[in-house]
Amino acid sequence: MNQTTSLAEACCPPPPVTAPARRFVGGGIWHDMRWAPGRSRPVRIMYRMEGPEDAPVVAAFGGISADRRVDEWWRDHYGADQALDPDASRILSVDWLGEPWPDGSPVTTAQQAAALVAVMDHLGIDRLAAFIGSSYGAMVGLALAAAFPDRIEQLVAISGAHRPHPLASARRLIQREVIRLGLDAGDERRGLRLARALAMTTYRPPSLFDERFGHDDPGRVLGRLNSYFDHQARGLIGRFDAERYLCLSESLDLHCVDPAEVTCPVTLVAVRSDELVPVEQLQSLARALPESSLRVIDSNYGHDAFLKEPCFFDKLIRQTLAEGVVQ
Repeated sequence: MNQTTSLAEACCPPPPVTAPARRFVGGGIWHDMRWAPGRSRPVRIMYRMEGPEDAPVVAAFGGISADRRVDEWWRDHYGADQALDPDASRILSVDWLGEPWPDGSPVTTAQQAAALVAVMDHLGIDRLAAFIGSSYGAMVGLALAAAFPDRIEQLVAISGAHRPHPLASARRLIQREVIRLGLDAGDERRGLRLARALAMTTYRPPSLFDERFGHDDPGRVLGRLNSYFDHQARGLIGRFDAERYLCLSESLDLHCVDPAEVTCPVTLVAVRSDELVPVEQLQSLARALPESSLRVIDSNYGHDAFLKEPCFFDKLIRQTLAEGVVQ
């Protein structure tokens, strides 16, 4: 069932409730990961989980630049009385594996899902009450549901599909070539800055760039754009190196899941202004999934809507958890 939601209708947080004591666990495990037939390699998987000891487990994952610190990258939704409430659920996340395998191939979304399952086994978690993923996280969620159907109750997949859209792959292919040119020139930072700048032009729609940077003086527009791209690069460089960016970007473009293998209930979220994961692609996926619903929202923020529309996603996450197995 498709449903278009007005963002103005979305904010309705419930009253606070008394919660049991939280427990925080975090760190890393070594896991022998099979990366090719007959070949394996030990990898370090970093994880974070917070919540009452006996509460259901909700996994929360973002895009390729996100990490296990869900309290930071999804801060509008994390905390007491928030949608991702560590007083009501155990909120679990892990760092993406971002190092290519010995033959140079990237980590796949299925391998990212296997890494999460390894952490679940380490923590004694049999089954996730819910997996909430946006962008790359949504892709990994679909890979998890297909490969490990007994480990997940329900999935919320925001701006992520069963395969990449060809135009999105074309744009990322150019980004990777820019990084490689920077490496060849001995200027990794410049390559990353340019790739990140190009990526930002795909995360946000033209209307938002016009609203934010439009001006009668083209010189001032260029200056403001340069400052914006410098700011975005500073937020990435230091946390990301070229190898990690290349690995995760290619992982996005090699992602492929058979929708028929995803048997858990799936809530898909599409954004009309998203040029990376178009509404039509998620409509097609919704028809192919055995059990799904599709929410379509209007937002000026394109692919970044999940970071910029807290009221809508607050309500969506609360409803999903309340209507599912998280009580």
